[in-house]
Amino acid sequence: MPITDESKEKLKARLAKAIGHLNAVHRMVDEKKYCIDVLNQIKAVQAALDKTSEVMLRQHLETCVVEGVKNGDSARVIEELIQVFRQAPVLYEQSDPTATPTHNETNSKFGCCH
Repeated sequence: MPITDESKEKLKARLAKAIGHLNAVHRMVDEKKYCIDVLNQIKAVQAALDKTSEVMLRQHLETCVVEGVKNGDSARVIEELIQVFRQAPVLYEQSDPTATPTHNETNSKFGCCH
């Protein structure tokens, strides 16, 4: 089952918000705003897109995958999902709170890059 009219409008609304937010980030760069402020806003845009992807994935699992399995096409739908996860692993990875901070994370308190 492809995207329904109802889900289309919800997805488009999420994407429109992300586009608006991304345009605001673009202005921030143009206005030479503080690096960390821009980076925080970029992360917010990424989070909005990740949530949109999650919503779309959930819909796909609840409709297309179920329908494919019922129709005996499980090998194809499983392969499609594997390909999606290979291309966008963030859809199924959880952030690791025990991860070692990167160089940028440990040195960010020392000031801006410019």
